[in-house]
Amino acid sequence: MATRPASRQRKASSGAAAVRSLQQQQQPQSGSPTSTTTTTTSSSRLTPELSLDGPASPLFAGLDEDPAQKENVTVTVRFRPLSPREIRQGEEVAWYADGDTVVRSEQHPSVAYAYDRVFAPTTTTRHVYDVAAQHVVSGAMEGINGTIFAYGVTSSGKTHTMHGDQRSPGIIPLAVKDAFSIIQETPNREFLLRVSYLEIYNEVVNDLLNPAGQNLRIREDPQGTFVEGIKEEVVLSPAHALSLIAAGEGLFLMITILGFSSYIDYSSLVATHFFYHG
Repeated sequence: MATRPASRQRKASSGAAAVRSLQQQQQPQSGSPTSTTTTTTSSSRLTPELSLDGPASPLFAGLDEDPAQKENVTVTVRFRPLSPREIRQGEEVAWYADGDTVVRSEQHPSVAYAYDRVFAPTTTTRHVYDVAAQHVVSGAMEGINGTIFAYGVTSSGKTHTMHGDQRSPGIIPLAVKDAFSIIQETPNREFLLRVSYLEIYNEVVNDLLNPAGQNLRIREDPQGTFVEGIKEEVVLSPAHALSLIAAGEGLFLMITILGFSSYIDYSSLVATHFFYHG
């Protein structure tokens, strides 16, 4: 078993059709939502979402609808509250959660979109994880490849949702903790957990655990897609895994300070990937 948490991408890959379609919809002016998308390779078949006010939603445009396809994608939306600065400036919420599955325009109530799940601003990260991400982690420990990623406009809350802080851990630390808990609860099996941390910007792959690992190549072999030369660290505890992620964050910031500050775009994608190797 190998898990590869916290791959930060500067540009969504071709497998992120659901995320790209979000950009085609009207974006809120404030109170911006973060979209959390989970992808699992399993026997479940995807059922496309329907728009409340028109034909099929574009969320799943481009995905294979072959009955034999085994990819399952779910899309959830989490709203953040207005910041103190936005409140002082008199900003207003442009979109809001109408129930558990609908996002509706405050200014144009007839405009609404349906998702697998919608989380209001008061929702805790723990609840978001339990509903939208935990099943991907448990599935990975059973041999099902999975990806969890967050996408949204600048300051929409991606880092808060995925990384969190000491008071409110994000999806990544919660996923790491769950993976090791499952190992402890399964004494009759052996697990090997490895962590890699990378970024993709303008089609360039950089290794955030190895300063020399720049402009790496993406390859394919009979077992699937992999990044050639990416550094993978065997991890023995949640603290060990999270320390590597913190080290990768430090390298990313160092590279940014040393001359790539113009590259930084916090409306990018923050992702966690879990890959099973038999």
